[in-house]
Amino acid sequence: MADIAHVFVLMMENRSFDHVFGLAGLEGIAPPPASWGFADGAADRLSTDPPHEFDDVAAQIAGTPPMSGFASGPNAAIAMHGFGAGALPVVDQLAREFVLFDNWFSSMPGPTWPNRFFAHAASSGGLANSPGGLTSAASETIDSLGFSFQNGTLFDRLTAHGKRWRVYHADAFPQVLAIKGLVGGFFHGDTFRTIRPGSTDDAFQQDLNDSGGYDIDYTFIEPSYGLLSANFADGNSQHPVGSMSSGERFIQYVYETIRNAPAIWPHSVLLVTWDEHGGFFDHVPPPAATPPGDADLNSQRAAVPRTFAFDRLGVRVPALLISPWAPRGGTGSALFPGAAGAAGAAGAAQATAFDHASIVHSVRELFGLGAPLTQRDAATPSWTGALLAAPRADGDDGPARLTAPAISAAPAAPPAAAALAQHAPLAGVATPTSTQVNGFASIAHALDLQMAQEQSTAPAIADPSLFGARLRGQAPGAATPKAATPGHPTAQAVADYVAYIAKQTEAHRRRRGRR
Repeated sequence: MADIAHVFVLMMENRSFDHVFGLAGLEGIAPPPASWGFADGAADRLSTDPPHEFDDVAAQIAGTPPMSGFASGPNAAIAMHGFGAGALPVVDQLAREFVLFDNWFSSMPGPTWPNRFFAHAASSGGLANSPGGLTSAASETIDSLGFSFQNGTLFDRLTAHGKRWRVYHADAFPQVLAIKGLVGGFFHGDTFRTIRPGSTDDAFQQDLNDSGGYDIDYTFIEPSYGLLSANFADGNSQHPVGSMSSGERFIQYVYETIRNAPAIWPHSVLLVTWDEHGGFFDHVPPPAATPPGDADLNSQRAAVPRTFAFDRLGVRVPALLISPWAPRGGTGSALFPGAAGAAGAAGAAQATAFDHASIVHSVRELFGLGAPLTQRDAATPSWTGALLAAPRADGDDGPARLTAPAISAAPAAPPAAAALAQHAPLAGVATPTSTQVNGFASIAHALDLQMAQEQSTAPAIADPSLFGARLRGQAPGAATPKAATPGHPTAQAVADYVAYIAKQTEAHRRRRGRR
């Protein structure tokens, strides 16, 4: 049995399997049939975010044959292009050196937030769409702003069994803070730390090379979403309006830091996956799935609530299993053959279908964390079966360094601090869509309340001289609403608020000596 003491999970953003690997020329990965009209030439950075809310995905995976909606939809010119051989050297090399799952799907046919929740709770608690925005700010509390799950989360289960966990985040605050109960510990303790590639005092690199050892059992890593620019353009999450190559460099940094930590690498697994497909084409129809079977606690918190049985997986996404205990060049379909799932391009049975709930299942199995959190957790397969009985020999257990991607065009410049301080519209930054920032606005709100509580000050969201008036749909000092509907702020006002609280959060953490 593999001797695994440390599990690392890095979840990137918004890319489908075919978009990333379908044209990469990897052994065991056949490209989509030419009849689909899928071609290489995907751009490193896009100027728009392809739609991928619940209704959008329903249209994309529909048609005759299924999945025809990508090519006939309004964003076909973007959706039907992927990356050719050699375009993504970091993930291509990792796929050749370790295990690439070609049978890993997002957990439901929808956007980022519900899919990320499945990685933590094997459920979204009924949420099927992106969260709604700020409305009744005065009535919210830190707890009410969090998302709840009937059976708790993987973090709860780890704590209950005496296992240590930690979140490293490259942004001012990670999406995982949306889970009820986690904001209170963000400025205290040692469960949230930053990861800053290139920084001389990066906590992630220093922690993994600490002479005292790294005693964290489960580590979840979140990239930078670009919150400080309010439009995701300067992040490294591989969000479409950000840079794909910037995300490649982030993945490279995470891998090389773990790989070159001599006390950590021999007993580690790193799983890299993407939360959902982001509106990009994949030709494999999502298979049926077991519903979580837990209480619906979150569905009405969506901006556009949708009723969904969670009995079908979402669009296929890449997943890489990286470890000295992982076979070289393996694919998920070869390692886990079976009749479960949809038919492949040639009509043969698709391999066993994995989804983000497999993270919960596998970590439970590795660390003996008790019964499944949900019925989906119980039914989804574990990737532990891919691990070798003995580790690969030293010198043959993965490259110490990866080929770096080409430097992409410079990202959009972040807004000037003065613009944030004056709470004016951010010049030169495109107004983001509400679906991009609404969920993060709930995290910002909770952190705003937490900082106000700790500093005995008024939260920015309630202070008319700061954001209070704008977030109530009024200009500061004005008696009449600025927005069309009082209580429903403009997308720009919410984006400015999120960026402002992100900056204040970083400053508050520094004052408390947190890294």
